[in-house]
Amino acid sequence: MIDWHALTRDLYLEKGEDQQLKNWRVTLTKADLLDLGLLTKAKLDKDGNYSIPCYQIFKQYGKSPAEVYQELENKYGPLLSKKDRRKQKASADQVKLDMFKEDVAPAYAAFLAENFSEKQIISDLPFYQKMAKGWEKPVEGVLLPTFALQVLGDPHAFDRGRRGRGLLEKIIQAQLGEEGTLEDFNVYPDQLYNFAMTANLLDTPLTYDIIALPDIDQIALPEKIKVYLHENSGVTTALASKFSDRAFVCTGGQVNLATKKLIKRLLANSCQLYYSGDLDQSGIKIADNLLLEFPEIHLLNMDLKTYKEHYQASVPPVKDKQIKGVENPDLQEVLTEIQKKKRVIFEEAIHEFL
Repeated sequence: MIDWHALTRDLYLEKGEDQQLKNWRVTLTKADLLDLGLLTKAKLDKDGNYSIPCYQIFKQYGKSPAEVYQELENKYGPLLSKKDRRKQKASADQVKLDMFKEDVAPAYAAFLAENFSEKQIISDLPFYQKMAKGWEKPVEGVLLPTFALQVLGDPHAFDRGRRGRGLLEKIIQAQLGEEGTLEDFNVYPDQLYNFAMTANLLDTPLTYDIIALPDIDQIALPEKIKVYLHENSGVTTALASKFSDRAFVCTGGQVNLATKKLIKRLLANSCQLYYSGDLDQSGIKIADNLLLEFPEIHLLNMDLKTYKEHYQASVPPVKDKQIKGVENPDLQEVLTEIQKKKRVIFEEAIHEFL
């Protein structure tokens, strides 16, 4: 004889939820229906199969669905269907997600909510928990592999093409704007070009010296002198040859970690630092970032007066980042003029006047 309790249990485990038995239609043999006394209630399909609503079986035994469910639990123990298990997991995941949101910085939680669904976050919650340590901009410059090790425990986690690198770049853009870079975030690629370029600065037989990052803290540096920082190597070379009594540092565009360490030491030695760069949107942003980190630096030839005086040397930008704004009011003034005129002045074009 058919075990209709086992049949109903299997139906619930496959289709049910919340301890509710539905009026599912079940396929039975003619012999089973005869045993149950329900052959006349069954439906015969074109393939010769008999089926009947399971409520009809309950009714035959004078039981309600709730009574049958209780009998199932008494016989088999607590029942958890596929849907019940999914709901339990979803509930547990939601608790974990809520606790995660309470533990991390509100701004980071808001950033994740804006860029990822809760399902995406929950699917790899440990990853997003670790990346919370990468939300804050490092106070001191740090090499990319070191930062990756600190945040995700893997020095290669922020390599190009890795998932961590993609999220880190999203974090930087969310905080600093679309033009934000690793360097703006005080994180620097660990590459061979992480060195400082100088001219007439060190007490060596050479005019030009390249100082590797590990050596920055070891070399002897002058004290209480004026040092001129320039964005471009060509300008630095030309001016160093022309003014052999002046000390120069070339930042080479975005200021790398080695150069920042050198600047920090020069300031500690009571040197006066002056910075000049391109009068384009990228150059203005580089200068602004530098001043934010080292407000003691003085700007040279990076104001509206210089832009207007040398406007005849301006050219339409072939490619230039669109900067929303900068902190320094003098730089903001010239940035507004550059965006209005849609013309830029490269440092190389006016270095003879510097």
